[in-house]
Amino acid sequence: MKDTDKEVLKKGIIYVLSSLLAIAAIVYIVYHIVSYFKEDMRVEPVQYAEQSENLTLTAVIFRDEQVIYGDRSGGVVRLYSNGERVGKNAVVARVYETLRTEDYTLSRIEKRLGILTESNKISDNTTKNTDAKINKLYYTVRLKSEEGDFSTLSEKTDELLILLNRREIIVNARLNFNTEIADLRAMRDRMLASGSSVGYDVTTDVSGYFSGFVDGYENIFTSDKALKYDYKELSGLLRSEADELSVTDKGYAVGKVAHLPTWYICAETDRDTAYKLSEGESYTIGFPMASGSETEFRLERIVAENGGEGAMLVFSTDIQSAEIGSARKQTVSVTMEKTTGLRVPISAVRTDDDNNTGVYILKNNKVTFRKIDILTEGDGYCIVREYAPDEEGYVEMLHQYDNLIISGKGLKEQANTDDGETTEYEIRIFG
Repeated sequence: MKDTDKEVLKKGIIYVLSSLLAIAAIVYIVYHIVSYFKEDMRVEPVQYAEQSENLTLTAVIFRDEQVIYGDRSGGVVRLYSNGERVGKNAVVARVYETLRTEDYTLSRIEKRLGILTESNKISDNTTKNTDAKINKLYYTVRLKSEEGDFSTLSEKTDELLILLNRREIIVNARLNFNTEIADLRAMRDRMLASGSSVGYDVTTDVSGYFSGFVDGYENIFTSDKALKYDYKELSGLLRSEADELSVTDKGYAVGKVAHLPTWYICAETDRDTAYKLSEGESYTIGFPMASGSETEFRLERIVAENGGEGAMLVFSTDIQSAEIGSARKQTVSVTMEKTTGLRVPISAVRTDDDNNTGVYILKNNKVTFRKIDILTEGDGYCIVREYAPDEEGYVEMLHQYDNLIISGKGLKEQANTDDGETTEYEIRIFG
């Protein structure tokens, strides 16, 4: 081989090696640049959200209730669970001179029947709300146990069992509890038929909703007072003492029946807060101590203090709920206003060159601007309006499940100009 050929070959090898090294260097640099931006940029899908303005109050239940009395004291076996509807002249309890072992068993059967009957009542087929109620009730049970409030503890434990049973049905672990209910009723009927102890039945002369809990306020907190009393009268009523109803000249109280479906709650607040609500409007009211149960109420009255700053709110509903429990006075949460839409971190909100408020999303690996209409803000997030597909401007607005860019640096977006050419400009987002 001639020296000139060797020289050419040598130069060629050097050129190829240099080119390969240059390409490798470029790949290395690009890789780390891309990795840097990829790691630095955070993206999350846009989710639906709601935000509520709630008013927390201490409320007292007003209801027309008829106390049921037995002729004499003794062991009481109640044949209906709390909140269960009974007919006129129904046998609601059986009273024995003394309770035998089998009578205690009968009482436990009745309690178990009540729990399983309520467990079959499913109004929500998702586990989200049920799990939330279970968690709240679990902590309530722990609290009542620590406080030594065993009466409330027993009631809340029963409510917890009902929720756990409902969850079994929701997740399709079982269809219902009808078989267990039928077996328990058959067992109860056999025990009642073979009972040898001396006892008598207690009946009611009205139909309605039964409760075995009598607190002495049955003749004090009545419907007509909720609808007619002025502020001073209601305020005095809420501070009144209970009557002694367990033993009277009528006999011994074994339970009560609410013979009208409509019942009321009355809560004290101030005038300014009261007038944020409107008479005649419906509001969702939650009962945190009753496993988070929620019920729709109508605001019947705003009763303002004459010459003062106080006010009373009187709500009504005809929805019966065993979950709310038997406590006369409870903490409630009134949803005054609810905003629904798409949840966006405030730190992600930007303004484009045309002064439009919006955010940047990642679509087809490109950064794209989407407009937003902010409805409300709070806790570092805002809720923006969710546009319907048939609304004008829908394409330009933020949508649910869009990949929202939370943070990033040196991001580039490609925009097509009117002449069809592609213009590249830099957008810096710092989160």
